[in-house]
Amino acid sequence: MRNWFKRYLAEGIEGLKDRPMPGAPPKVTKAYTEQLLQVVRQRPRGLGQPYSMWTLQRLADYMAEQTGIRVSDETIRQLLKDGEIVLSRPQHKVSSRSPKLTQTWTSHISRSVPASMQRASLSLV
Repeated sequence: MRNWFKRYLAEGIEGLKDRPMPGAPPKVTKAYTEQLLQVVRQRPRGLGQPYSMWTLQRLADYMAEQTGIRVSDETIRQLLKDGEIVLSRPQHKVSSRSPKLTQTWTSHISRSVPASMQRASLSLV
C-alpha cells in the first residue's frame, strides 16, 4: 500500500496504472493455444506423423515445426491442462469375446512384460 500511495503522491492517478512487466514477452499466444488444442484432438498419423499417439515431447516438436515457437514439455502440459485435456498412458484392453483369444493374449502379455512391471492390471472387456 505504501508504494501505491507514494506513486499517487508523485504521479497522481497516472501513477496507479499498471506498468509494463519486466522480462521477455510470453511466447505462447491465444492462437498458439487454440492450434495446440486442435492438433491434440487429431491423430498424429492423420497429420503425417510416423507415430500413432501424442506425447508431450511429440506435441512440442510438432508445434515448433508448425509455428516456429519452441516451448517446453511442461508448457505443453500446462496448456493442455488449462484446456481440460490430460495425456495419459494407453490402457491395453482385450476387446475380443473369444475366451481362447483372450487367454492367449493375456498369457502373451504376461510373458513379455518384466516381472518388475507386472503390478499394472490388465483390463479384460
